[in-house]
Amino acid sequence: MKKFILLFAAIFLFNGCTVYTEKQSEAVSQSVYATKDSIDLARIDLAESYINETTKLINPPKKRIPINAIYQKPIKVGDSDQRIVIVPEQYKNDKVVVVNSADYSELLKDKENASKLKKDNEILTKAKEEFDKERIKQKEMSDKMVIKLNEQQKTILKQRLTILWEGIVIVVLLGIIAGYIYIRMNTGFKLF
Repeated sequence: MKKFILLFAAIFLFNGCTVYTEKQSEAVSQSVYATKDSIDLARIDLAESYINETTKLINPPKKRIPINAIYQKPIKVGDSDQRIVIVPEQYKNDKVVVVNSADYSELLKDKENASKLKKDNEILTKAKEEFDKERIKQKEMSDKMVIKLNEQQKTILKQRLTILWEGIVIVVLLGIIAGYIYIRMNTGFKLF
């Protein structure tokens, strides 16, 4: 009986205690730091690419932090509001060049800059391949966890059913014993 009570208590106490820890992946770490380094070095073009890859590896939050664009009212009537790009103070003395603009084309004419941009794009392409592998790995792990959780739930259900049947058998046996004692005490009936 002691064994039954201990088993029963253990199952109900530990039933809700699912422990799940998720390790930070190397791909996420690399991507976050590549984004930070890109911003620090005024490479917003790369930061945008790396952060886009990071968001593919991470589930969106339940409640996102709101970010609002800033617009300048048009000078001429009929023009639409113009969005303003706001950069940190650290960029105040830097020249801003937009990808695929005339200034960007001029940058590409310089061998050293063209080489740096080419190398950065090659590294980004390789990183994207690694991020894709990480996404596949995370999906596989998630699928395995769901399958394992379903198997564990079935096992727990079977154990609970077994315990229920054992409890029913114990109650029936106790009822039979109590009935036997009652009949014996009231009638003097002896079975053995």
